[in-house]
Amino acid sequence: MSEALHGVRVLELADRSATLAGRILADLGAQVILVEPPEGCGTRHEGPFYPLHDSSTSQASHRWQDRLADAPERSFAHLYFNTNKRSVVVDLACEAGRLEFMALVAGADVLLDTKPPGWLDDLGLGHAALRSVKPDLIQCSVTPFGLTTPWRQRKANDLVAGAAGGLIQVSGEPRGTPVQGGANPSYTMSGLAAASSILIALHQRDFGLEADRGHGIHIDLSMQEATALAVMQTASPGQWQWHGRIPRRPGLSAAMACRDGKYVSLLVRPDRFESFLAWAERVGIDHGMTLDDWHWARLESPRKNNPVAATTLAIAAALTRDEFVDGALEADIICLPVLDFPDLEKHPQYQLNEQFLTLAHESLGAELGYVRSPVDAMADGVTFRRAPELGEDQNLLESLAQSGPPSAPSPKALPPKALPPKAPPPKTEEPLHTPHPRGALAGLRVVDFGWVLAAPIGTRMLASFGAEVIRVESSNKPDSMRSQVGPDGKLDADLGGLFNVVNAGKKSLSVDLTRPEGLELVKKLIATADIVVNNFRPGALEKMGLGYQVLRELKEDIVLLNLPGAHRVAPWAQRPSMGNILMAASGFNMLTGFAGERPRGIGIAYPDFTSPHLLVTTVLAAIRQRNDHKRGQELHLTQLSAVLSLLGAEWMAFKATGKQPARNANRSENHAPHGIYPALDEVAFDIDGWVAIAVATDAEWRGLCAAMGQTALAQDPRFATLASRKLNEDELDTIVGDWTRQRDKWEIADLLQQHGVAAAPVEHLKDMLETDPQLPDHYQQVRQPVAPAIDIPVDREAARWVGHTLDLQRSPGLGEHNQYVVQELLGYTDATFVQLMVDGILV
Repeated sequence: MSEALHGVRVLELADRSATLAGRILADLGAQVILVEPPEGCGTRHEGPFYPLHDSSTSQASHRWQDRLADAPERSFAHLYFNTNKRSVVVDLACEAGRLEFMALVAGADVLLDTKPPGWLDDLGLGHAALRSVKPDLIQCSVTPFGLTTPWRQRKANDLVAGAAGGLIQVSGEPRGTPVQGGANPSYTMSGLAAASSILIALHQRDFGLEADRGHGIHIDLSMQEATALAVMQTASPGQWQWHGRIPRRPGLSAAMACRDGKYVSLLVRPDRFESFLAWAERVGIDHGMTLDDWHWARLESPRKNNPVAATTLAIAAALTRDEFVDGALEADIICLPVLDFPDLEKHPQYQLNEQFLTLAHESLGAELGYVRSPVDAMADGVTFRRAPELGEDQNLLESLAQSGPPSAPSPKALPPKALPPKAPPPKTEEPLHTPHPRGALAGLRVVDFGWVLAAPIGTRMLASFGAEVIRVESSNKPDSMRSQVGPDGKLDADLGGLFNVVNAGKKSLSVDLTRPEGLELVKKLIATADIVVNNFRPGALEKMGLGYQVLRELKEDIVLLNLPGAHRVAPWAQRPSMGNILMAASGFNMLTGFAGERPRGIGIAYPDFTSPHLLVTTVLAAIRQRNDHKRGQELHLTQLSAVLSLLGAEWMAFKATGKQPARNANRSENHAPHGIYPALDEVAFDIDGWVAIAVATDAEWRGLCAAMGQTALAQDPRFATLASRKLNEDELDTIVGDWTRQRDKWEIADLLQQHGVAAAPVEHLKDMLETDPQLPDHYQQVRQPVAPAIDIPVDREAARWVGHTLDLQRSPGLGEHNQYVVQELLGYTDATFVQLMVDGILV
């Protein structure tokens, strides 16, 4: 474990939708305590399970098998996501258990819960009651659809949240069934969002504005909204609002079969078009194009009858996977192979970076396979302690209740007023004071060299919650996000929809860094900053004269975060990369979709949306360490390593069984039926209709049968239990699909939820903007001074501070804040500012 969150205590009442957050906090050094019911938390009962050894193989395995009634200690999800945590059993159904829980709360900093809205309130454990014993408690409630929304009582798992959040609609083959991503991407997005929002709240409570310090915060986080944010590129809201266009499958995903039957994922960009044509000619492909045909390489270009796509297919047909990848490297084209887990294990990229490790589990008598932590970017590293057995730390109950919170950093090591006296418990009849989220990170300054998506989305989150984020950019080499289509269908540096979504709330300094005067100006800016962020290739910042050692000389306690695509060393270190390409090389694609279909993965650049939360989490953890120890650090957060870390439970299963996990085919070991089923098409928009349904229990199965008007089916021995339904799943899917295909997807979901069954329409962009009753507040309209009459839709942040609305600010015009930075922040004179403009330093 890192020591970044030493002194922070977290109570976890969470299932799989947020247990990743607890794991991340534990990896960062927080004391995370699973508060479990007598039967154990839900994650312990989630298959697949570590296989039991034959009792003759070892005494340890024999003892394990003898005492195991079910499998609460063998779930791979439990073994991976509960690493580094502690476990106590508290029965909240009885008064004694509730008193024990309140005693734990009195010594805690954070409560992470995934209980249904109102569940804790009904037990007398609502947020106000918890704050009466712990006024500065941060509670993060992760629910399927939010605490106060029209769908707040509805059920959802990963599949259903992915459907309602717009992710599943853009994933899969164009005319095939939409697909759920492998390794539960909606759970992942909500867990990551919970971790990042908790770090933001901790910073506000302990180091924020004086009026905010020492006050508790209740965070309301919806799985649906966390998922919707991951679709902001593929389904940018301006596509429908401005152009009436609904994005469709396969989104941004791609997988191309090579001569040997293996696959690659690639992107040919216009700025690499000349080298692409030269590569095709070397391979002997008659492409029939000239340099004037570069526009066919734009992402917006149609795929049908596209000569770039046809030429790429021809190259792939002529080469093996490895030959194709090598040729793409020579042409500096974004390309990586689509790998499965056996490929990963032997690939030098992962071996040289020590991506995989093992951890002994004495009760299992086994070495468990692990991947590096999602937050191993921290300078002090992350170590692992195996997941706890149920109630293993029961002795903590009495000692924690008596001792109060764990030792916190000395007030002398913190900024002035960082640890104010505790306020008296609030009166429950009075409204609780919750600081406004806009000021959560006030006082932090971020110099942002981020390009495209991954880093800019992370720094957008910092800006949304009050940090001053200054983009360093240039008109000589603009960010490609400034080449997006505006409302009139033309490219526009200020009105392009995606730039406005991912850079909301920032400032812009436009400067020529190739000139000594420009570099000196930026150095002076960094000397005033707390954080520097970049997602360049390894070594690029050093070549610019801004490596970490230089930055330390400018500001001793600076925090530098590097976000490269594929590690600092090894074969892919200097390769250009994009999120969907990294997704393919991480093993993710081979967990997703249907056997026999191309391993496309999902229709988004997945690492570009997981990495931003990890960026926020790690830089704020590093700031916490800086405030404690008065020193900064350099963080190396690799997108490829980070996305692979989110497949840890699947990797553990692979190492335990020796078998590559099967592609999920929209199914779940813990549900049946579980899938995406056909519904009535939307003829007016030529959109196929689909609905997501997930049945976890026999009671829910009976509810589905009642909704279908087939109550006798509930008693059919083929389907009466989960085990029997899994054995007859093909026939079961046919029965459910025959019922859904003649009905509207919204009506199906409404009816099933009324019968206690998790279901949601597979929503597309128009649904999310105009039909879904949940999402009116998810999208916000902003306007730019260059076009004050035009509404620009942007996605809000997923994490909400209860009692407040967080409005985003518009994105900056190119160089809009040059005078502010140069004169107000750095103190240059009017004459010097004008001269910098005349000399072309400010560009």
